[in-house]
Amino acid sequence: MAEKTDQAAAQTVGRQELSKRIAKQAKLSQKQASEVLEATLTAIREALQNGDEVRLVGFGSFKVRQSAARKGVNPRDRKPIEVPAKERVRFFPGKELSEAVLKK
Repeated sequence: MAEKTDQAAAQTVGRQELSKRIAKQAKLSQKQASEVLEATLTAIREALQNGDEVRLVGFGSFKVRQSAARKGVNPRDRKPIEVPAKERVRFFPGKELSEAVLKK
């Protein structure tokens, strides 16, 4: 039960907050930090679009994986539907990131 209240108190960190934190740590203006963040996200997106894996040592890796076609159920009318195969982006956390979020 305590886990749910801890999660409710956690805030969501979006692009603006992330760029503020980058600016503070890297001693950059917020505009520069925002540009760096956008450039990083664009580079990751383009690499994944090209079928490349993005591996950030100590953080994790992003990969494009093919999901198999499967049978599903329409929640409105409960009729079976066919869900087609598609490519999905998967994130695999690195060891350091996994250890950093463990509650001790």
